[in-house]
Amino acid sequence: MSADLTLPQERANQVGRAEAEASLRAAMGEGALSHGWIVAGPKGAGKATLAYRIARGLLDPSALTGEKSFDMPETARAFRLIAQGAHPDLFVAERAWNEKTSKYQTEITVETIRALTLFLNRTAAMGGARVAIIDTADDLNRNAANALLKALEEPPANTLLLLLSEAPGRLLATIRSRCRRLDLRPVPDAEIFALLEQEELAEGSNAAQIAAHASGRPGYALSLAAGDGAEAISLAARFLSEARGAGDISRIAQALAGKAGDEKWEIFRTIVIRDLSDAARAAAGGREVEGPLQGLTPAAILNAYEQLSSLAVRGEGLNLDRIQLITAMAYDLRRALAA
Repeated sequence: MSADLTLPQERANQVGRAEAEASLRAAMGEGALSHGWIVAGPKGAGKATLAYRIARGLLDPSALTGEKSFDMPETARAFRLIAQGAHPDLFVAERAWNEKTSKYQTEITVETIRALTLFLNRTAAMGGARVAIIDTADDLNRNAANALLKALEEPPANTLLLLLSEAPGRLLATIRSRCRRLDLRPVPDAEIFALLEQEELAEGSNAAQIAAHASGRPGYALSLAAGDGAEAISLAARFLSEARGAGDISRIAQALAGKAGDEKWEIFRTIVIRDLSDAARAAAGGREVEGPLQGLTPAAILNAYEQLSSLAVRGEGLNLDRIQLITAMAYDLRRALAA
């Protein structure tokens, strides 16, 4: 059963970004905050949380409680309005919801960016700055990206555009050249561990296990802890161990089967593939591989990674029965490691 997570626009705290916030606050204090920023980092790194913190600080600087961060009381007007999605001077560009299909569109369209441009050229409703968050710039289609470029080329005074991106290298070179870039570095496991316990989502060994598997991404760690992350992590480790030793994986497969196993399966699959990838890189770099893949050659681990990555994608595409798919993954893993 998943717990409700605090949304980025509602979150008052953030871990691991003190240095970045101090730098931005200094630029803001000197009036040298660039009009366009690419906030880059993997999914779950905290890009949206940081963007909303910056937006609150720029829209209501008098409510900030320190000189080196964007901390603000939750009772502040800007905080409340942004949390409610009702601040007139904040525009969030994201994939639109399609009522007919009950799904989000696959792209951010040019119509959304045209609306953003109109917003930027209006007078600020509350007499201060105007902020736009593009969540994420990776979702812009070609026409939308070109329309955004025009906004970046001739930005109105006292405006800020925050482009969130998991793959900034794929954005248009002309967009990258008109923005400063802020890369979110991995947050230490100890800070993520403390966050999980503070949020009362995990504790002790479970919190430590989730923090280690989050790879420095606090948002991802929170989502793991709020759902079935701890169990999925344990199942992934057991799968690698049992599959390597030709053990019984039937209980593992049963735990991931059916609709009840959907959330665990997504985490399980990601962790198995990632652990193989990480182990292959470690072995190739001469570093010791720990855990169920210990003692294997780089070639064997890489072979297993390629086989399971391909099988997982094909199995999902063909909508195979999950128990059959996991059994096939175990067979391919043993065969790849043996080869």
